[in-house]
Amino acid sequence: MAEPAINTPDVSAPDAFLKVESHGIDPIPEADRHGRPRELAFLWAGAFVNYASLFTASLLTTFYGLGVWDGLAAVVLGTVCGAVILGLLSNTGPRTGLPQIIFTRGIFGRRGSYIGAALTLFLAVGWFAVDCVIAAQAGVQLTQIAGLGASAAARTLFPWVCAVAALSVVVAVYGHQTIKVFEYFGAVTFAVLSLVLFALLAPRFNWAASHTVTGADYAGALVLGFMTCFALVASWYPFASDYSRYLPARSGAGAVTAWPAIGVIVPMSLLGLFGLLLPTIDLKLAADPNGGVLAVITRHVPAPVALAFFAFVVLGEVWANYLDVYTAGLVAQTLGIRLRRWQTALGCGLVGTVLAAYAVLVTDFHLAYEDFLILTYLWAPAWAAVVLLSFFGWGRAGARAALFAWLLGTLVSLAFVNYANLFANVTAARFFNQPVIDALHGADLSGLVSVVVAGVAFLLLARRRAPA
Repeated sequence: MAEPAINTPDVSAPDAFLKVESHGIDPIPEADRHGRPRELAFLWAGAFVNYASLFTASLLTTFYGLGVWDGLAAVVLGTVCGAVILGLLSNTGPRTGLPQIIFTRGIFGRRGSYIGAALTLFLAVGWFAVDCVIAAQAGVQLTQIAGLGASAAARTLFPWVCAVAALSVVVAVYGHQTIKVFEYFGAVTFAVLSLVLFALLAPRFNWAASHTVTGADYAGALVLGFMTCFALVASWYPFASDYSRYLPARSGAGAVTAWPAIGVIVPMSLLGLFGLLLPTIDLKLAADPNGGVLAVITRHVPAPVALAFFAFVVLGEVWANYLDVYTAGLVAQTLGIRLRRWQTALGCGLVGTVLAAYAVLVTDFHLAYEDFLILTYLWAPAWAAVVLLSFFGWGRAGARAALFAWLLGTLVSLAFVNYANLFANVTAARFFNQPVIDALHGADLSGLVSVVVAGVAFLLLARRRAPA
């Protein structure tokens, strides 16, 4: 993980703090490159030190039936597998100076890259909306604890959505260097605050909470927990080189891989334990569609601690949104929208705000979040497998072959999705692959299957194309 000595120049005008970044989807010239790989650890930590990480882990004890410590094992293993791939993808940035989706034009072709761009735009704008709703819900709890009545506090939900969206978009419009600085200080601040909150709540946790599922269903729950945390990280794959492309081209591949992975693994593991333990304060309330983890904090935690917790949630989601809006602006340009990067970022932020305003009408946000988390990542693992095999020279195939391998991996993986878990509100449905899921006792192997199928298909097609 040792980094080469790099004479880091002053941050250049095209990418300066609190100045609108001038580069869009064009390659970053070597003269404009700056920074060290270790800065990626703080940037990605800033994206994961938030309530979304905590909430994702809480699903394992609240809904999947896992205990605290076996749940933590699933969180850590799923996060590590996902984070290593994110780190590997980050290497395309220093090597080419290109955003992630633009880089894939050389693999899938221009038209093929449009598919990834459209999916990434949906993913980025969707995450922006999700984060706005989470922050707004926390804001409502905060105003209620501060003294506003429950009904009056509920009416502040939409204003909170608008306020969070505005704060998120402003920083993203400035661009890469401004985001990097904010993420650095946010990561440190939020990490300290979360540790303080954890210490204050520790006496209320049931540290010995065990799993409630048994037999083969227990193994299925472990795999499902693993894949849920893997999915959270995998949903960031198309973002990877957007934040590494300003690094000098000679940045070491080991360091560029390791530091983003560390920036994801450390906060996800610590906040994962936090999220697994929080529902043990009141498991019934945590599993209630009208309650949830936020309601557990409101009911069972002293007001000063709860106020700090909800402030952490609001600000943490704002910090995560910076990356969502920035990447959304880049992929909008990739799709041929003839506007400057800051203009597309602003436009995507406005669209995300509208989606967030609509999402507050969802009666069971916990279920909607779980659906979004899994469904938005289904295509990303197969896509990442093809991109990495091509980038590291393990296979050379034409654009059509690469696109076929990606789509094949995604399509085959659909047979291994636990749809009944995703769409629990569709009670009468009998999905086409239910016998497979029953045989796997609820385990969702879709992400792993997609990587293997796409990778094998790509290598076989590349071998067939290679000259004798």
